[in-house]
Amino acid sequence: MYLQPVLKCKNPDCPLPTATRIRLPYPNPPRSGENPPSWPPDGWEFRLVCRECDHWYVYEKNDVQWAPYTRPLAEETRVDFLCAELECAEPGCGSRTRWHVLDNSQMSETELLEFVLRADPVAVCENGHSFSISGTVSSSTRKVDSV
Repeated sequence: MYLQPVLKCKNPDCPLPTATRIRLPYPNPPRSGENPPSWPPDGWEFRLVCRECDHWYVYEKNDVQWAPYTRPLAEETRVDFLCAELECAEPGCGSRTRWHVLDNSQMSETELLEFVLRADPVAVCENGHSFSISGTVSSSTRKVDSV
């Protein structure tokens, strides 16, 4: 058994059962019975879009819990932790905001970007500009092994 960092969707109407957690990728997770690492660092912020309800929230250090699993997330074959990075097109902004999704459906790059852009509430950059109004200058996606 391994300890894996997890988050719970903050949407009170999410169909994801309340006992279900969203696993985060973490390199070399500790074994059950060991003390969990002091992670994430203070000031950590993380944008996660829930696959069950399509809502996104900004999560912080105090939202992270540790839960036991039989094997690390990195060894799961049908689950990917994905990141979409969007650059804001608002004049003078240029911020690059990362959005994360735990996916078990093998989303394509286009599907991931569409999923993030249709999330609820409307996706905004780090400076609060709506991507549906300002648009994006560029975007990229990738699979991530740690956050």
